[in-house]
Amino acid sequence: MKKILFLILSAIFVFSGFLNIPNNVVLAQDCQRDVLILMYHSVLKSKKGDYIISPDDLKSDLLWLKNHGYESIFVSEIIDYCEGKGDLPEKSVAITFDDGHYNNFYYAKPIFEVMNFKATINIVGAYTEYSTNSGDIDNPNYSHLTWNEIKELQQNEHFEIGNHTYNMHSLKPRYGIAKTQGENSELYRKHLCEDVGRLEKCFQDKCGFTTNIFAYPFGKYSNESYEILSSLGFKAFLTCNEGINHLIKGENAKLKELKRYNRSGLFTTEAFFKKIKIS
Repeated sequence: MKKILFLILSAIFVFSGFLNIPNNVVLAQDCQRDVLILMYHSVLKSKKGDYIISPDDLKSDLLWLKNHGYESIFVSEIIDYCEGKGDLPEKSVAITFDDGHYNNFYYAKPIFEVMNFKATINIVGAYTEYSTNSGDIDNPNYSHLTWNEIKELQQNEHFEIGNHTYNMHSLKPRYGIAKTQGENSELYRKHLCEDVGRLEKCFQDKCGFTTNIFAYPFGKYSNESYEILSSLGFKAFLTCNEGINHLIKGENAKLKELKRYNRSGLFTTEAFFKKIKIS
């Protein structure tokens, strides 16, 4: 009986090896990840809106994610994974904040430190420059992060910084980083490189780092803008397109258009995750 069982198991092993089934299973489990990316903006106690969430709701979101088995990652870890380096948890969530509001520092930072979560904060350079130079730096309702605060966040194990343009976060005369009417490709490249490069220089000179993460203002982008920004060294591009990111280790094509769900403050934690069908 033992001899027959041995022969049967041997046959199964040989047959499955011929079909290469085990390798395919390992590839599916170890080399593919579905990554959730959330997009936050302002964190305030005084009001709520599509781009404003309360500190209590933010804390509730992180607790929900933790209780449902999600592990927090940086966008930079997504880059590494897509370049074939490192690994990601089976249930990964990357949390991003756009625009660089001071209230991210005032309200969100303590929450992330206590709950051991990570976040990528995407900075608009002109906002930071104004807050830093005006001295009006500590009002959660309208102030933005100063260069010193950005430096402090970059050095904090719970945060990293991304580029959200120096001064292209506006609807006029240019809609985000879109071309203006009549602007040719040569001028467009010049203007985009100058603006985004200006923020990178500020990061380098004032904060001691540079970043390879770019968040498209208003989610506006094109193949042309991607090619220009890639030539500047950016590797991960955050859109406003909603959905889960289906990533394969060692393949970086998905970095071009990383999807994010905007966290509107008009929903409770449970209603929001139910709305985006995450469990």
